[in-house]
Amino acid sequence: MYALNRATCPPVDCVPAVVVGGTLNGLGVVRSLARGRMPIYLLDTTRWCAAGWSRHVSFVPVVALEGRGLTDPLVELGARLGCRPVLILTSDQSVNWVSEHREDIEPLYRISLPADNIVRALADKTLFQELAEREAFPVPRSVCLSDRGELGRLATLAPPLIVKPADKTLVLSGAVERAVQAATLADAQRACAQMLARAPRVIVQEWIEGPDTDITFTLFSCDSRGRLLGLFPGRKLVCSPPAIGNTAVCVPAPEMADELVAPTMQFIDRLGYRGLGSLEFKRDRRSGRSLIIEPTVGRTDWQEELATLCGVNLPLITYYAELERQAPRSDAPYPPVAWRSSAGFSAPLPAGVRTVDGFFRWSDPVPALYYYGYERGLLRVWLSAARLAAAARSEPSQE
Repeated sequence: MYALNRATCPPVDCVPAVVVGGTLNGLGVVRSLARGRMPIYLLDTTRWCAAGWSRHVSFVPVVALEGRGLTDPLVELGARLGCRPVLILTSDQSVNWVSEHREDIEPLYRISLPADNIVRALADKTLFQELAEREAFPVPRSVCLSDRGELGRLATLAPPLIVKPADKTLVLSGAVERAVQAATLADAQRACAQMLARAPRVIVQEWIEGPDTDITFTLFSCDSRGRLLGLFPGRKLVCSPPAIGNTAVCVPAPEMADELVAPTMQFIDRLGYRGLGSLEFKRDRRSGRSLIIEPTVGRTDWQEELATLCGVNLPLITYYAELERQAPRSDAPYPPVAWRSSAGFSAPLPAGVRTVDGFFRWSDPVPALYYYGYERGLLRVWLSAARLAAAARSEPSQE
């Protein structure tokens, strides 16, 4: 594990970085890379995204974040730049597509990914469960279903349970819910039946009781040879929605390093992992073990910027590795800092811990002005007014 010391970070002024996806995740990546002072290109379907307004990027519009709508602009940009820029992905659908079409992308970009079969296994919750059980990774007891006729298999699990679609991209498209908690077997069967109507496969896991603060994670990066470049342990304090949602507030968790590093290194070594990734854990209070509840493959995580704030700048470390350059090392302890996804979230913190907002920086203020002023302000007012107007138009007239 090592970190970048921003004071000694050498400037890079020739090879650009290309970031795909302008969400809060992408914004954190852009700000992390900007410390290397290289040109940064951001690709998204609209400029109206948080990272699209950062002063650090040149925005490149694309038709989609997967499919030919992504490949064609990537190929065009890569050919125009002519220097094999470093490509960093921030969404599952982009990872899946780029992994499947490496022959088109890799001649023009520097990017390290696990083998395509590993990407597919880690991107699908049912395939990951099979892999985890085969490799003896610590995971909750689960059942994978692809048909309503298999609902009887749920009897092998002990409620409460949680039901998830195997394919995470279905959640991003709005086709299914991210997760459904079920207090009883009957509840789980109903949830599975409903989800299987819109998803080809689901996974049902035994629910691990405990608050959001029992959820921890490791963020990491490996070079093209599978050597670990950097690893950061963190802890969630608040999720939105609670227990099953995105990280809303999180902190570094050096006290968990001994417990989390061993299964993370087992994961990396057994799979021959390459590039950026992460593991999410939850402590099972019955056994006292931290179990892997979700991997992230080939991309940065939602809360990736927390590691940068603590001196472990994984996007920039990855960038240097792709250029076969050594990143400066630092053994400084993590600073007392918490990361929050927006000002709408808070958590009790020890005295002296500084909270950093995911959107706002004095050095790069426009993304926060866009998000808080437009996306959370004017846009919501306009949508509310539009709904009221539509409702008024639909009411029958009274004579």
